Amino acid sequence: MSRKRSILLAAALGVATAIPVGVAQSSPAAVTAAPVVETSTSGSYVVVMQADPLLGEFAQGELNSKAAKKKGAAIARGHAKTLERAGVDANRKVQSFTNAVNGFSAVMSHDEAVAVALQKGVAFVAPDELRQLTTDESADFLGLDDAGGIYDLGYDGDGVVVGVIDSGIWPEHPSVADDGSYSAPPISLSEVTDDQGNVFPACDFGGGDDHLADGLTDDAFSCNNKLIGARHMMPTYLALSGLTDVEYDSARDEDGHGTHTATTAAGNADVAASVFGVDRGSVTGVAPRAHVVAYKALGTLGGYGSDLAGAIDQAVADGVDVINYSIGSTSFAIGPDDVAFMFAADAGVHVATSAGNSGPDAATLGSPSSVPWLTTVGASTHSRTFEGSVTLGDGASYFGASITGGTDEAPLVDAEDLGNPLCLLGEGFSEDVAGKIVLCQRGAVARIDKSLAVYEAGGAGMVLFNTFDADSEVTDNHWVPSVHINFTDGSAVKTYIDDEGAAAVAEIGAGEYTTIDAPWMAAFSSRGENLLSSDIIKPDVTAPGVNILAGNTPTPTAGAPGQLYQSISGTSMSSPHVAGLMALIDQAHPDWSPAAVKSALMTTAYTDVLKEDGATPADPFDMGAGHVDPSGAAWAENSLFNPGIVYDAGLFEYAGYSCGADLGIFSSGDCAFLEGVGVPSDPSDFNQASIGIGELAGSQTVVRTISNVSGRALKFAAEVDAPAGYSVTVSPAIIHVPAKKSATFQITITNDSAPVGEWAFGSMTLVEQTRGKGKAYSARSPIAVRGVTLAAPSEVSGTIAAGGTSFDIDFGYTGSYTAAAHGLAAAATQSGTVFQDDDQTFSPADQGVGATLHTVDVTDAAFLRIHVPPVANPDTDLDLFVYGPDLTLVGSSGNGGTNETVDILLPPDGTYYIFIHGWGIGTPGEVPPASADYTFDTFAVPLEANTGSLDIVSAPASAELGTVGTVEVSWPSDLASGNYLGAVSHTTDDGLAGLTLVAVDG
Repeated sequence: MSRKRSILLAAALGVATAIPVGVAQSSPAAVTAAPVVETSTSGSYVVVMQADPLLGEFAQGELNSKAAKKKGAAIARGHAKTLERAGVDANRKVQSFTNAVNGFSAVMSHDEAVAVALQKGVAFVAPDELRQLTTDESADFLGLDDAGGIYDLGYDGDGVVVGVIDSGIWPEHPSVADDGSYSAPPISLSEVTDDQGNVFPACDFGGGDDHLADGLTDDAFSCNNKLIGARHMMPTYLALSGLTDVEYDSARDEDGHGTHTATTAAGNADVAASVFGVDRGSVTGVAPRAHVVAYKALGTLGGYGSDLAGAIDQAVADGVDVINYSIGSTSFAIGPDDVAFMFAADAGVHVATSAGNSGPDAATLGSPSSVPWLTTVGASTHSRTFEGSVTLGDGASYFGASITGGTDEAPLVDAEDLGNPLCLLGEGFSEDVAGKIVLCQRGAVARIDKSLAVYEAGGAGMVLFNTFDADSEVTDNHWVPSVHINFTDGSAVKTYIDDEGAAAVAEIGAGEYTTIDAPWMAAFSSRGENLLSSDIIKPDVTAPGVNILAGNTPTPTAGAPGQLYQSISGTSMSSPHVAGLMALIDQAHPDWSPAAVKSALMTTAYTDVLKEDGATPADPFDMGAGHVDPSGAAWAENSLFNPGIVYDAGLFEYAGYSCGADLGIFSSGDCAFLEGVGVPSDPSDFNQASIGIGELAGSQTVVRTISNVSGRALKFAAEVDAPAGYSVTVSPAIIHVPAKKSATFQITITNDSAPVGEWAFGSMTLVEQTRGKGKAYSARSPIAVRGVTLAAPSEVSGTIAAGGTSFDIDFGYTGSYTAAAHGLAAAATQSGTVFQDDDQTFSPADQGVGATLHTVDVTDAAFLRIHVPPVANPDTDLDLFVYGPDLTLVGSSGNGGTNETVDILLPPDGTYYIFIHGWGIGTPGEVPPASADYTFDTFAVPLEANTGSLDIVSAPASAELGTVGTVEVSWPSDLASGNYLGAVSHTTDDGLAGLTLVAVDG
């Protein structure tokens, strides 16, 4: 669990190309190494560099040292130089990040962003877009106050610092008040000024009232030993969006979301809560004695990725132990926050994030919930809710979610009959609804805005109904008395109105505390598969996220004002439950890594969870490993705080996964180093407490390592519930794990009869073998697997003299199979001389100055490779840029040193323009400029099969599910000396299923 590392991550970005030929594809598409920069709608971009942030060299507690600050200033200066080399004014930079992620944000055009992406040392450039925000009885429901439980033993978060990155906080809230009993916090915050002159006070309240709407004031506040800090970290938002008259120019929360998440995770114990004047009992955060730092990085429009990355960067520097991040996007593309959290995890910071609110459809997870170094939390119900009713004039009553008061009997109307079925704000109603109860359909806009539309029209109350029965019924601080019912009941109310017409009446009964069956998955909770990497099961766990009573701002931008509490729903609400649990675990086990804590949450979770329909068992794409379970005696075997074993991981494992998943975070040199020291790169081998194989052809073996945290020697046997149609074996049969040591084992999954292209689920439970000597440890891991057509190596190689080679294919189907040979294509070698580029920034205009142009004509090629081998001087650094027939950049390679390759699958016919760029030959500005001689090879593998010197000696005539076939290829052993490239295509009844390159030299 050590955070020490030796890998150097400062090498320049290498070839990003990966030829996806190991799995079935219905139709292959061109894959190039060209930097792809999506267009930013905001005009701002985030640039992530390849070099380490400060956490690559300094421990978390050293980030405020003089040495770290000096290094950070140098990193920030390098950001400005990167802009300048791309021809962009350095003053366009908005902020730099140096602690958890090495990068910066800048306002620039798309063309300028592409130019920056081409600079040496840039990992990727992403649009800086807005991201969106994605407890009372929770302690009882979770079992935290069980006899002998974690609270009973005095673990309540004391001494642990929880950072909440969100919409700020209402500092006067009683749930974050300091009653004088809190000890001094373990960290001390001070004002911070970044390299752009942005100032971030440690306790930022009282930001000025001049711009605020009438009735709003931003009072000064002094932080204390509970709320130990609050930073307003929105320079990009202020620059691009600006504040409206309802947004505070400080860390004060105008939304209520940040106050709710902070008080759910770490609100004070037993605080009296009332909503609309009704006593709702007392509320307690999950880690009630933890210290809180609020980071406001979101406004009413959302939050820019650059501001969020800056908040993460600062939270790590401040020394927080846990971060709650109830924020995300529907895109799974890697962003700066993903990278920052990876280094934060390496520093020992535990992070909980929300899965997203785009369920119940499959594959709805986004960034950053998709990456394996975070704990991603789905949302499910818990056993308490607030239930109201609507009683019709015919005596029928229907029950649903409500936290508002009730009404007297009043006329009942259907908004659909009044021309506004969704009760949209600003649409109005075709008839007067003053004093009436309005039936509104859910959808299109926020639920709370529907009650506002009724309120503004003078309505007495609202009955809100779902569009399908399985959708969640949720409580909100509505503007008028309201009850939220399901579709069937809403349809019955609608029929009653149709039958009774103007005589229809109803009465809304006030919401009251009630118990319900739980847990069910919330319909809105986002689901797998994980589109970023199908081998990584997400979410990791589920936790309460429906109708959670916690803090609010009394001046919300949405909802009725004046309420310090609200009962709201979302994965935003479930994530802070887990952040609070992380604080409790960190207090009990301060030496456990974030991966170990995540593992404990997963292996001790329970699986008695239903889908949103309340009948179907939830699967791993719904709930991950299951529902978090901190109940029972805290130190009993299999408790969250004593899981026996953990699946641990650190930066090497995160980097290996990133290389295998081709995320573009690490350079090809770093990836080669990791491979050389044996770090797994196949995402299926990532060491976590779940087992996912998104592309299984026949059979695959994955590896896991468990670490013993029990204090005694353990031995385990695996009990397997195999996915339907698959067999699962674990080796060795008995896994011995000495005390405080680790053990590695293998899990082999074979497709016996499962259909291709469909997911199947199961589990593996490691059960301690005790020979009847008492209680035993067990650790359960979910399994998710999907069969594919075939798996073949992406590339094989051999020498001319060998005259041939062979490779295996794993078949995931039964049917026809054909292997065909393409090539061999001899290297077409060209040579040239290039001069040092003075500004080290490539442009086609550098031709003859800092770049040399070559052309090659390509016709009917299956594959095109351009390779620049090392030159005589190992210190010379040449780069490669390739433009296609349409004169657009189709590939680039900028490794440190000279060893560059661009690969293009199915290249369009035409002339390709190849630039060799003199990035590092001598000293820029040297007269005369230094120069270097070079050669490069072009291989154009023919599209037409079986016409060249590469032959298929033998290959399977057909495929059989679960079997391994061998393809043997040959070439003339008397070929002229040189380098050659060919390919073997794999074809099924459905067409081309893959391509294996064959490299021959000698």
